Amino acid sequence: MFTVSCLIIVLLPYVVKSTTMDSYYILEDSLDNNDTFNRTGGPICVYGLEPCSITILGNIQLILFFGIILGVSAKLISDGAEMLLDLGLPSVIIGGIVLPLLGAIPDSAMIIASGSGSKKEADEQIAVGMGTLAGSTIMLLTIPWFGGLILGRVDIVGGRGVDGKCSRFTLSSLWKQGVTVSRDVTYSVIVMLLTALPYFIIQGADWYYGPTTKMDLDKHKPKPYIKYSAITTSVICFVGFFGYLIYLMVYNVAAMRKSELRRQERMKRDVVKGFILNIQAPKTNAVDGVDTEAGEKKPLLGGHSETGLQKKYFKVWKVHKKQEEEEESEVSDDVEKKPSNQHSSEEDQEVEEPKWKIALKSTLLLVVGVGLVTLFSDPMVDALSRLVDKDNRNYYFIDGSGKKKHGQYIPIPVFYLSFIVTPLCSNASELVSSLIFAAKKKKVTSSMTFSQLYGAATMNNTLCLGIFAALVGIRGLTWQYSAEVTVILLVLFIMGAKALFFGFINNHTYPLALGFPVVFLYFNSILMIWMLEHFAGWK
Repeated sequence: MFTVSCLIIVLLPYVVKSTTMDSYYILEDSLDNNDTFNRTGGPICVYGLEPCSITILGNIQLILFFGIILGVSAKLISDGAEMLLDLGLPSVIIGGIVLPLLGAIPDSAMIIASGSGSKKEADEQIAVGMGTLAGSTIMLLTIPWFGGLILGRVDIVGGRGVDGKCSRFTLSSLWKQGVTVSRDVTYSVIVMLLTALPYFIIQGADWYYGPTTKMDLDKHKPKPYIKYSAITTSVICFVGFFGYLIYLMVYNVAAMRKSELRRQERMKRDVVKGFILNIQAPKTNAVDGVDTEAGEKKPLLGGHSETGLQKKYFKVWKVHKKQEEEEESEVSDDVEKKPSNQHSSEEDQEVEEPKWKIALKSTLLLVVGVGLVTLFSDPMVDALSRLVDKDNRNYYFIDGSGKKKHGQYIPIPVFYLSFIVTPLCSNASELVSSLIFAAKKKKVTSSMTFSQLYGAATMNNTLCLGIFAALVGIRGLTWQYSAEVTVILLVLFIMGAKALFFGFINNHTYPLALGFPVVFLYFNSILMIWMLEHFAGWK
């Protein structure tokens, strides 16, 4: 499956080139006024290494193809990072530092790519980076939050959810069903809100001096305070980023929970693998060089009888179930490390995959995933920009009269396009895994779902915002995102206030009725940004 994915990724650009008739790999510098291609009126792509198109449909195809590549790469990074937990390395380091850091790579790469190129290009394309930052943060706190609540809902009895018990939905279920999470999830909400404060530095300065308006942008006069406030924001964000990693190491409940869930999933796979090996083993076997007779029990896999193997794997499964029941008890809120059975660990090691093979697979997945993100983030930014830029310089064609004309475009700001598209590509694997956890309808898995979402928002508030502010400050770019940042802060504090209220007042239980206003918050956020830009004049 991995090999097939790699082949698809490698062949995608060539598929685009062959299926899009208006795409050419021709450098602008190689053409002059006497060039035959110019006189025939063919379209010209400035970039020589990536496909381009002069039509709306062609650019949409490019965005879809690059989006698939980035989505696959994010999945590879996620899978490779989680495989590190199978190596026996400290779960505090892997779950607390490595996994959050690797999970933020796709969004970070998109932001960096949007701020590359000349200063003029960066001023235009950095909107893709803001769209990625805003869209990722708002989407994670609304769409998968709603999905996790719907899929993970159980009956609420005595103010707390009952694992695995979900009655038929009725109107009264809006308050009688929901999810209960661990108290560490509520603590992670506090951390998320604290890390959102750096937004107020650069945006507070813009509010104080007056939000950037369209007139300011038309005059190309970036305000002088933006550079210093952006650099200050960046420094504080990076300090907060390292502080957050230290927090995850010290208060490592989420990391231990993830590691334990991963161990349980590995145990289940090993049990199934053992049964499959038992079934597929030949009916005639040799023990110590002597053939067994047809009527005798035939030892399998190192001298174990078939009955012995079944008992062995049933014992592993039974131990796993016992540990799972212990983790679902009320004590699981405060316990950070769950006791393990030494005998079951020894049994599990007999069928688990060798560590060197796991390390090799993990390294390969991470290298390929990070490499694809690095290579295709910039083409994705270019494709998004081309689709909506009426004065696009990246492609043009010469009509019959010899006049230069630009290609087709959609007349919307690139921010709105990237707000919707790029978060789906960079966070698809995280979104799906969160929903899979929630669907198990248990407190421990629901806690994992919401902990991942709040943690991803925290990484956006620290690492991603720090990178974005650094690009604005160091390169002297124009700050034109008052409306976007205002709505980000609004969504963060609305969701944070809900989580804190129902965390401390309602026994860390989210009723189902919370989900429907939350999902509408995603669409309302886009509307609020548009209203601030068009009615208040903010940019």
